Amino acid sequence: MRWAVGAIILVLLLPCASSVTEVSGRIGLMLLGDVGRLGSPIDDWLDQDLIIDYFEIPMAQKPMTEQELKRYTAIYFPRTMPRLLDLYDMIVVCEEEGLFTQYLTHKQKMMLYDAVEKHGVALFNSLPNEDYEERQWADSVLAKLMPHDYLGGYKEFKGGFGISVVQREDLPPIFKPFVPLGIERYRGPWCRRINAKTGSTIWAAVKPFGTPFYVSWEIGDKRARTSNVANDLDEPWWGSAYRGPPSENPYGGDLFLNMVYWSVGKKPITDIYVVHTVRAVFGDFLLQQGVTMSLIDFVDSLGANTRRLGEDLEEISNGRKEARELYFEQRYDEALAYLQDMLKRIREVNARAIELKQRAFFWIYLVEWLVVTGALMVVGFVTWTLMVRRRLYREVAITRAV
Repeated sequence: MRWAVGAIILVLLLPCASSVTEVSGRIGLMLLGDVGRLGSPIDDWLDQDLIIDYFEIPMAQKPMTEQELKRYTAIYFPRTMPRLLDLYDMIVVCEEEGLFTQYLTHKQKMMLYDAVEKHGVALFNSLPNEDYEERQWADSVLAKLMPHDYLGGYKEFKGGFGISVVQREDLPPIFKPFVPLGIERYRGPWCRRINAKTGSTIWAAVKPFGTPFYVSWEIGDKRARTSNVANDLDEPWWGSAYRGPPSENPYGGDLFLNMVYWSVGKKPITDIYVVHTVRAVFGDFLLQQGVTMSLIDFVDSLGANTRRLGEDLEEISNGRKEARELYFEQRYDEALAYLQDMLKRIREVNARAIELKQRAFFWIYLVEWLVVTGALMVVGFVTWTLMVRRRLYREVAITRAV
C-alpha cells in the first residue's frame, strides 16, 4: 500500500497535461470491444449528447465464429488512414480486449497506433477484466501508447470502493465539477489496479486502496491524449445495471463524456446539472421520436392519411440541427429551452397520431360491426323463414308402388 500511495504522490508532482483547446464541429468516436446496446450503457450516453457521432464494432454481442469476427472487423474497420482520420477523433476500447487484440490484423493495429502517435487521435481503455486479457494487451503495440503499465501485474479489488478526486488547480475540470454533486460518496463493488507510468497524470484515486482511478498522459508528435480507467463502463459504479444492481450514481455518463471532451481537445463541462438535464431531455425526445415514428407507420398501415403528421414530425426533427449548434456553443440554457419545446411539439404530434389511430380503429370496428350484424340479420331471416314460419317448407310425400 505504501508503494502505491508513494507512486501516486510522485506522479502528481509531475507536469500535468497541457492547456485545453477548443475543437470545431462534431466529435467522432470509434467503439471497439464489448459495446452495443446489449452489453454496455455507452450507446445511451453517446446518443444523449448532441455533438458526438459514433460507430461501433461490437465483438461480444452474440456468439460468433473466428471467421465471422475476422470478416466483421475487416468489413467495418476503416481501410485507409485518411478515412479513419476523417471519421474519428477518438478510439474507445471497452472490455473484451482478448477479442480486440486477436481479431484485428497487424495492419489495423498499426493504423490505430499511427493514428494516435502521429496524428493525435485520442485513445481510451477501461482496464481488462481478466489477467490473460491484460497480457494480451501487453503484447499489443497499442500498449506503448497507454499510461497504464499492462506488465505491472493484474490485481482486482473487491469489497467496495469509492473515489477521491484530486484537487489540483492546474487540472482541467473533468472530475472536479462532480464533487459538489456527491461523486465521491457513490460506491462500487469492485475495480482493478492501475499501474500508472512515470509522467502520467492522475485525476482521481480509489478509496481505500490508494491506487489511481483515472490516469492519462499525452504522447506522440501531436500530443495525443490517451487514458485508462480502473473499471469497465458497464459496471455498477457508473450507475449501469448491466452487471449487477447499479449504484445511485446518476452522473456516470456525464463523467465519461467529460473524459471524451477533454481527450479530443474540447473544454469539459462544468455546469454539470444543467447539461445533465439537457441530455436527459434530449434522450426523452429521441425516445418519443421513435415511438411517434412507429405509431405513424402503424396508422399508415391501417389506411389513414398520415402525410401531415409525417411532415410535422420531419420539421420538428430538423430542429436537432439548431439545438446541436446551441449545445456546441455551450448555450445550454437556450438549448434546454429549445429541446423542451421540441419535446412538447413531438408529444402533440404523437397525441394527434393516437387520435387518428382511434378514428381509424372506429371505422374498422364500425365496418366489422356492420358486416357481422348484416350477416346475423340474413342468417336470422333465413332461419325464421325456413324453421319458424315454414313458408318454404313442404312435407315429404310418401309414395308407394301400385
